[in-house]
Amino acid sequence: MSEKLAAYLVCSSFMPEGHGSIVPYGEAAHPMLEKYEGELLVAGESDQFMELLEGDWKDNAKFTLFRFPSMEHLKAFWDSEDYQSIKHLRTDNTPPNFTFAVNAVDWSKWEPE
Repeated sequence: MSEKLAAYLVCSSFMPEGHGSIVPYGEAAHPMLEKYEGELLVAGESDQFMELLEGDWKDNAKFTLFRFPSMEHLKAFWDSEDYQSIKHLRTDNTPPNFTFAVNAVDWSKWEPE
């Protein structure tokens, strides 16, 4: 059986001036992340420095990145009743720009086209 690849939860939210606190969300989500072995790699905060190198990025959008051991772990976290019941603590205060899940790439199997 092949080794499972890591999966990443990629999030962007708007941080409008005077937005509400997301501390209650972080406090509620933290134990769930631990349960599903999620790891916060980049925290999108109000004072986050971002320099756009290519493409488009909406004003006031911030970037957050989580790593999970597999897509199964990520989806179990996201789809859990516990997480769905607290998600509003984030979206009520920092409206989402986008959220998506992606698997890592197994470069050992990559072949150029």
